[in-house]
Amino acid sequence: MIEIHQFAPGWGLNASPFCLKVETYCRLAGIPYQTKSTLPFKGPRGKLPFIIDQSQKVPDSGNILAYLKMTYGDPLDGQLSAAELASGHLLRRTCEESLYFTIVLSRWIDDKYWPKTRDAFFGMVPSAARHLVAGAARRSIRKSLIGQGYGRYPLAEVYATGIADLTAMAWQLSQHKYAVGDQVTSFDAILYAFLFNIARVPLETPLKHAALEDASIPAYLERMDDVLKMKDGTNRV
Repeated sequence: MIEIHQFAPGWGLNASPFCLKVETYCRLAGIPYQTKSTLPFKGPRGKLPFIIDQSQKVPDSGNILAYLKMTYGDPLDGQLSAAELASGHLLRRTCEESLYFTIVLSRWIDDKYWPKTRDAFFGMVPSAARHLVAGAARRSIRKSLIGQGYGRYPLAEVYATGIADLTAMAWQLSQHKYAVGDQVTSFDAILYAFLFNIARVPLETPLKHAALEDASIPAYLERMDDVLKMKDGTNRV
C-alpha cells in the first residue's frame, strides 16, 4: 500500500493544499493508501508530501500524480481533450504558483491570523520551546515569501491578487460541474485541495469571505464531497 508522508493535521484536517491534493487524487482514482505524519526534512527534497511505493520515494505532488498515473493507470484524465488539458494546466498553475502564496501569507504573515496558525501547527510543541520554534518557522516562511515576491507587497495587494484568482475560478465553475468539464479529473484533486484550504479552515480571511460569497465555490465543494464519499464507498473492501 502506498504511504503518503505529509504534515500532521492542523485544525483537525489536512491543512496543506499539496498534501491534500495527493490524498484526494488517490481517493478519486481508487488507489489504496495510508497517511503518515512526517517532518519535511525527511523528504527527498526537504518538502512534503512525498510517497513511498514499493520502497521507492517519490517527492513533489506533481511528480507523484505523474508517477501514480504511469504506475496504476490514468482513470481520470485518459479521455481529456487538448482544450481540457490546457484549461486544467492553467488552473493548476493559478492554484500552485499564485493562490498558494496568498494562502501562506494569510496564515503565517498576517498578524490577525498568525496566532491561530501558531496554535494549530505548534500546539504540541512543549510550551518552553513553542515560541522559539514557531517564531523560527515564521521567519523562514517570511524570507521565502520575500524571495518569491508576495512578501514585499502590502497585505491588501496580496489579498486582491488572491481574490482575483478566486473570481476566475468561480467563473470556471459556473460553466462546468467540475474543474474542466462535467466529469471529475485529476485537476479536481488540485482545485478541491486549494479551495478546501480556504473555505474550510477556521480563519476568517479575506480569501475565505471571497470564496464563500460566490455560490459556485461552496456548491463545487459540496459536489466534490459527495463524489469523494461515493468513491470511498466504492473503493472500500
